[in-house]
Parts: sequence; C-alpha cells; structure tokens
Amino acid sequence: MVGLVQIAATFLAIPFAKPLVARFGKKEIASMGMLIASLSYFIIFLLPEPTVTQYIMMSGIGMFGMGFMSIVSWAFVTDVIDYHEFLTELREDATVYALYSMARKVGQAIAGGIGGFAIAAVGYNAAIEKQTQETLHGIFSLGTLVPAMIYLVVFLILVFLYPLNKRRTNQLASDLSARRNRQ
Repeated sequence: MVGLVQIAATFLAIPFAKPLVARFGKKEIASMGMLIASLSYFIIFLLPEPTVTQYIMMSGIGMFGMGFMSIVSWAFVTDVIDYHEFLTELREDATVYALYSMARKVGQAIAGGIGGFAIAAVGYNAAIEKQTQETLHGIFSLGTLVPAMIYLVVFLILVFLYPLNKRRTNQLASDLSARRNRQ
C-alpha cells in the first residue's frame, strides 16, 4: 500500500512540474521538493507512535516532493551540458549522458547493497519470528530518519553548491546562442 501511494504521489507531481519550473526554475523546484521530502520523513520519525495511516500519508507527501526531483533530474543533465559547453566551448552531450547513466547505475547498485548491510547492522535476524524492540526501532529509523537526512543533504547541495539556478540557465542559453551566431 505504501508503495502504491508513493507512486501515485509521484505521478501527482507531474502536472505541476512544468508550470512551477517555468515560474521558479528547475533547481528551485527540485530543492523545494527535497525539503518537502526531508520534512515529511522527519515528521514521521518524530511522531511518538505513528499509525499506518499517518505513515502512508506522510510518506506520500514525501514522495510528492521527491517526485519533483525525479522529474527535473533529467533536465539538469541538459543544463550541465550547456554549462560544460559554455566553460569549454565543446559540446559533449554523449560524454555527459554516459557519465550520468553510469553514475546512476553505480549509485543504484551501492544503494541496493547498503540496504542489506544497514538492516543487518540494526540487528535484523530472519531466523527469528519476532524482532527485538531495538531492531524494530532501527528498521523504523532506516525508513524515516535516514531518508530525511539524505533528502536534507541533497537539498543543501542543490541550494548551496549547484550553480545552475533559473537566472543562470537563462543567461547560459542566451550566451550560447550569441556565441553560436558569431561562429
């Protein structure tokens, strides 16, 4: 049920993405989505004993926010290609896409492995019928606090380190167009 609600929440973000990006920018919408996701998972973690309904609702809100990052992440690639061209005067679409694709695959492989190690680290034992309270709390933290912290780090990276905000990408497009017209 949680997965279904999360997928639906991501799909709900789709019609909002284009008008919000047009008004505010890709970086701005992605970073706000990450902040929404982070806050929703922090809220779940801080609830004394969240009900299933509360968990499903808050994780749905989190995935709604995360949906914006998922939607615009591919558009970030084209901005990076433009930025690279602006800096180097070389248009290397294939190289940038290949690096992005490889980084995604490596990241997904690492994340898959980390999940198994993390659940073992909190004491999960498949051989016993009932897990200890400490293990249950650890699993709960892995599903709430860890994503909240990761989404917060991504938010901070986007806000403070990623240089391509709406104003900058518009300026890049203008500068590249002018440069191409001179050639």
